[in-house]
Amino acid sequence: MEIVQIAVGPLRDLLIEEVKFLYGVSDQVEEVERDLKTIHCFLKDVDTRPDRYNLATGRNYVAELKDVVLRAEIVLEKYAIDVTSKRQDAITLKEKLKRYACILCECLSMYLVGRETKAIRSRVAELANSLESMLRSTGEGSLSNTSANIEDLLRQRFAHEDEQHLVVTKDIERLVSRVKLDNHERPVICICGMGGLGKTTLARQIYHHRDLQTSFEARAWVCITQKFQPHIVLQQILKQILPEEKDDITKITNHQELVEKLYFVQTQKKCFVVMDDIWEEDHWKILRRAFPVAKANSRLVLTTRNESVVSQECVYKLDFLTEEQGWELLRKIALPEVYSSQEPKTDLTQLRDIGKKIVQNCGRLPLAISVIGGILCNKRTWSEWENVSNKMDTYLRHGEGVGEDKRVAQVLDLSYNVLPYYLKPCFLYLGCFKEDEEIDTERLYLLWMAEGLIAVEEKGRNETLRDVAQRYLNELAFRCMVQVREDDISKEKFSTVYNKFTSCRLHDLMRDLCLKKGEEEGFIKAMDFSQEGRIPSSINSATANSNNIRRLAILDNSEVLEEYILSHDLKLKTPLRSLLISPSDDGRMCIRRITNDFNNIKFLKTLKLDKCDFEDGKLPSEVGKLICLRYLSLYWTNVHELPLSVCYLPYLQTLDLRAWMSVTLPNAILNLKRLRHLFLSYAKVNGDVLLILDGLKELETVEGLDSRFVRIVDLPKLPNLQLLDIVVRDYEALLVVIDQMMTRLRETHLGIHNFDLHNLGEDLILGILGKMFMSHSLITLRISIRIGFNFPCYQPGMCRNLVKLELSCSKIEGDVMQVLGNFPMLKSLELGGNAFIGTEIICCATAFPQLQHLSLWGLPHLEKWEVERGAMPNLSKLYIYQCATLEMIPDGLRFITTLQELTIADMPKEFNDRLRVVNGEPGQDYYKVSHIPSINLY
Repeated sequence: MEIVQIAVGPLRDLLIEEVKFLYGVSDQVEEVERDLKTIHCFLKDVDTRPDRYNLATGRNYVAELKDVVLRAEIVLEKYAIDVTSKRQDAITLKEKLKRYACILCECLSMYLVGRETKAIRSRVAELANSLESMLRSTGEGSLSNTSANIEDLLRQRFAHEDEQHLVVTKDIERLVSRVKLDNHERPVICICGMGGLGKTTLARQIYHHRDLQTSFEARAWVCITQKFQPHIVLQQILKQILPEEKDDITKITNHQELVEKLYFVQTQKKCFVVMDDIWEEDHWKILRRAFPVAKANSRLVLTTRNESVVSQECVYKLDFLTEEQGWELLRKIALPEVYSSQEPKTDLTQLRDIGKKIVQNCGRLPLAISVIGGILCNKRTWSEWENVSNKMDTYLRHGEGVGEDKRVAQVLDLSYNVLPYYLKPCFLYLGCFKEDEEIDTERLYLLWMAEGLIAVEEKGRNETLRDVAQRYLNELAFRCMVQVREDDISKEKFSTVYNKFTSCRLHDLMRDLCLKKGEEEGFIKAMDFSQEGRIPSSINSATANSNNIRRLAILDNSEVLEEYILSHDLKLKTPLRSLLISPSDDGRMCIRRITNDFNNIKFLKTLKLDKCDFEDGKLPSEVGKLICLRYLSLYWTNVHELPLSVCYLPYLQTLDLRAWMSVTLPNAILNLKRLRHLFLSYAKVNGDVLLILDGLKELETVEGLDSRFVRIVDLPKLPNLQLLDIVVRDYEALLVVIDQMMTRLRETHLGIHNFDLHNLGEDLILGILGKMFMSHSLITLRISIRIGFNFPCYQPGMCRNLVKLELSCSKIEGDVMQVLGNFPMLKSLELGGNAFIGTEIICCATAFPQLQHLSLWGLPHLEKWEVERGAMPNLSKLYIYQCATLEMIPDGLRFITTLQELTIADMPKEFNDRLRVVNGEPGQDYYKVSHIPSINLY
């Protein structure tokens, strides 16, 4: 059904947007589209039937329908490609004569398309009649309407915000006491249990436990993936224990050197390390040499499914939940408002027995219970719960095996099968990302849109497709199918009023389900080339036997990629629609053969070549042959010049040119009439002229603009522009941007650099800043120019959506904290490089309610800093450096219990000594910061 849904959109595009190509066959195309929509409706009905698992005939129909849909999509796109390639503008007489000669070929192509669509329609009609008869004969029945009301979704607190699994208090207490115990004989603790039992959740609770945060000098958390790479694991641990040496550690690739360095550090520092998800006993044997067992005060916690990884005396075995604990978790997720209410509800008594039956069917496993809780969410009646329970019974009977692992797999299987039809392809698409990857949500939304997974019909008033995509992810998270993150302070990424989530990820069992279903549905094939320098046999056999690989995700960095490309040459029986290459985090991938012959991949819609190196840093001009392309990403590649042919891709929606070096563009971007999302970085235009954007009527997002290289007067000519990220370097450009901010932009990320506002006079400066601050669209602001004078006085509504602010070189005279502390959404603030030239700042008791990250640097005049009790209640990281005249750390920091990390650098020795503990004697100011887990003095 997913394929039918995805195919309808492209067919409509071909019909409406390129009707000139299909003149003479468009009526038949319309008829095919109508038939596919009818089939789609039938399949939606089949998908909601309780007995669909046993309808072998129905499964055969679905398989046939996939073939028919692929056939329809490809024949029409082939025709469009053939005609497009021949209907280029004829300029010379020779070209005109050649064009006339092509007319006969077009007539032949049109005849063939007509004949093929007629055959497709005939087969679709047969399948439609058969499906209709089957549905009539088997009667009604449904597990529909499982999706919650959108308004409820937006108001809902997700279970994982308080931890997705119910963590048993006794487990936390026992393990915390073990970690704190001064026992050199047992420095390693291994939490064991099957997948989905909550090992990672428990380890995370211990890692963040306040008693342990203050007991160790350094901490590190690392995930061990199935594609075990010991040097990466050791590097990640060292970078967290020695953050000041990150760059040097990255350069160390010798395993022995990494082992010796980590071993030595742990003999000098009291460290707490968690290694999550050790898969094999041999993996631990390789890593254990880096840990000074019985010779240091450091502690190590492992999580694993394999009890044989460490000696039994170190094992802490995690049990299944009791029936009561399982029921508590189920109602917490399925009935969140009842769970949090102080008043008991009568319905809860009626639901208890059937809820406990569901818990037993889930094998009392937290992950499975969470998933079923997502299905039950917002269902309030006994009959609705009984309906779900009966469907579980039917589905579990249908599966084979009675072991706990099999039962869990069946429960997760059910969670996929009851997803609404529009969420299934979105979930399956997550399989193209790496194991344990934190998936950037903005990029995910763009990929979903390019693939046609987001229906235009779903758009509400004043909504974009991106809004719909976020709503879909919201619902997947609501159903516990995916874990989402709102703020990631380590990467300085924060949620905003328009971007609810910064990243998402899959639990490893959910990822297994995603990959399995993706291959079963013929939706996606993920290939991991990380296995010991050779092509895995599973990949060879899967590729040899697969006729319908539509999306190919190549994961990790490997020298065997070229061998694979040479041996297979991407000559698949079904044309490839998506090619997604994702090297490892610290690796790159050389691309030579894969792009040499674009004829083999000319039907691509999505081409993601992140962190790939091209020969001589050049993207082949043949990329212009991919006229179906919707999404092209060259993120962090070595491409330094964009070929002109890219600017004539007729369907291109997203172009990501954030390479790691400056990219020179042809001044022809304006020809990409359907371009909606443009990402640039250090881009300039051939011939040192300004980039022209006029004509990009559908452009919604543009990031990485610089007023030195773009024709700024084009901005008002972009009627659909929603998000603008730009650096302005002159007063006139600033006025144009502010005008757009006040009229139609939804998100603005603004940098103001390299010109002097001070000369305009105080009244004009205050007027400009005041107007800019009143814009609801201002999300991030970087000011690196001289302002002088004071900030405008705070007014209600000022900077109400501002999340991140950086000030440098501003030379503001008054206490900026009196104004900035009122900004309600501010999460990150940096004052540096003479941003403030006063001598005192005060953070009042109500200041900075959302601030998580504060950085003060290069403020040579700052002498006193006062923090009142109640200020900055969410502060997590504080950096102070190069503030030579600051007398002492503020006393009010001792009241900020959320503070996790304090870094002080390039400060006077007297200042640092007040914070040190020397020979057991704390410094004069140590009591102000003693509660902070990580204190770094340089």
